[in-house]
Amino acid sequence: MTARPSPTSGGAPATAVAPRSTPSSRLTAALVIAAAGALLVGLGPLLGLVSAESSAAFTAWPALLVLALLPPALALALLRTGRSTAASAVLVGAAALAPGRLALDVQFLVDAGLAARPELLRLEVLDAGAPGVGLWLLLAGHVAALVAGVLAAGERGDEETASGPLALGLLAGVLGAVGVLLTPFTSADPFLLPRAALDSPVAVLVGGLLLAVALPTTAAYAGGSGDREFARGGLLGLAAALAAVVLPPLLAVAALPTAGITTGPLLGLGAVVALAVLAWAPRRTADAGDDLRLPALTRLHRTAGLLALVAGALAVVGALTPLLRMPAGLSDPTEYPGRMLWPAGLVLVAVGAALQLRSAARVRPVLAAVWAVVPMAAAGALGSVFAGLQVGARAGAGAWAAGLAVVPAAAAVVVAAVAGAVERDDVDLTEIAMRRAVLVPVLVALVPAAGAFAFPVLTAPGYAPPGIFTDFDTASWGLVVGLVAVVGAAVLAPMCRPPRAAALLAGAALVVAVRVAELPITAGRVDGSSPGIGTWCGLAAIVVLLVAAAVAGRRPESGGIGADRTSRRW
Repeated sequence: MTARPSPTSGGAPATAVAPRSTPSSRLTAALVIAAAGALLVGLGPLLGLVSAESSAAFTAWPALLVLALLPPALALALLRTGRSTAASAVLVGAAALAPGRLALDVQFLVDAGLAARPELLRLEVLDAGAPGVGLWLLLAGHVAALVAGVLAAGERGDEETASGPLALGLLAGVLGAVGVLLTPFTSADPFLLPRAALDSPVAVLVGGLLLAVALPTTAAYAGGSGDREFARGGLLGLAAALAAVVLPPLLAVAALPTAGITTGPLLGLGAVVALAVLAWAPRRTADAGDDLRLPALTRLHRTAGLLALVAGALAVVGALTPLLRMPAGLSDPTEYPGRMLWPAGLVLVAVGAALQLRSAARVRPVLAAVWAVVPMAAAGALGSVFAGLQVGARAGAGAWAAGLAVVPAAAAVVVAAVAGAVERDDVDLTEIAMRRAVLVPVLVALVPAAGAFAFPVLTAPGYAPPGIFTDFDTASWGLVVGLVAVVGAAVLAPMCRPPRAAALLAGAALVVAVRVAELPITAGRVDGSSPGIGTWCGLAAIVVLLVAAAVAGRRPESGGIGADRTSRRW
């Protein structure tokens, strides 16, 4: 950091601006809560997670206690060196994984026998009994970590600024996300049945997905921060929290002769190392008089496009390769649901390729909506995969490709959102207003759009497809994601600049189009199929959304979104 003239020394240069060393009461409280939560997480299993006479498969509590105390210990060490912003960011980074870890441990409440967590519990009886005191302490520890992160989030100082490694942090986060979704270890013990997240009970599935989304999102947010201290602390906190997730399976492999190593924890450990290295990697520091230099917009567009290309390619691979390996004599339930991976993958590939071109700024808002087509298609395909697993089938390469495609798709929309924030930083938004000419058709479009996802697009005698309000299952989550993406695009569009609003609504229309495409693509799954209410609602929504996009693309003469100057900027 360059020296600044001291206001009290007659212009004599000062050596540097020292980081603020006095912690606020919020940060102090956050540290205390984080430390108390770490003790609960580390020591809770000693008091027993269930009432049955069972304990951990090996003595793991010392390692668990050290891993749990790592984030608050790092925060305290940074605070003692005067880096209060970095200390608070450690707690924020660690808190990002707390919801996922909480969901993973909720499985002990639902069915402890399916948790497959030998470092915490190995049942020796079929009936686990009631939850023990230790389990409630364990869950409370995760809640405490989340509370500490929320309290620490407000601690941002005036430390020196530097360009952050957003793309590298994002890639490290994606690596960790893939790791937590894979099988943690193999086991020959009938009381320990580890599974990949996508093949696990609901609580473990939700926990794995929360971790998989939080890792690249937090890594990109922290790594792309212009505040050097916040970036450093956030990446360190995220690495420490991820270590607490991926190291216990490796300890189990080392301690148990019946356990074997898998790729998942190794990928996660690689992500831990990468995040820690990025946290301490040198960064180009801005001059004292310079404005904050945000990551280059072109680089962000290309990163988002690359992630979209990866997501689309994985979806296409899922469509090309078997989703299930069925036992002899049984039909494959994934044949028709798997076909929806084709349009989803091709749409993401097309958008990702467009983001590599000079017109990337015009295409970026489309990605903000169409990323949802991959989880839509993947959820439908994986729902049928789970049904096949219940009758003895084994997951094929296509199932893994479809599930993994969700991670880069979610990461792509995060990077696209960051790119939008960077772009708006150079635009005069002081006159933002709701454009009524866009608002009216958008509100009209929301009604049939909701119907497209709430009602089936295909009907047949005796056929009950998954829905949002009826027959809710894994495929229904995809419908929820698609509906949220369309509603979000519709809500934002009236407040966006004209070209961006048009692209956003066009993306929403594409999401609905993929939903409607389910009719012609999968009509052969049942005899006597016909268009359902969802088809007609979807077609109407597409028309109205395209009309709204045309209206939104017109530049307002006055008012609206930052009249004149803002509307002229792409």
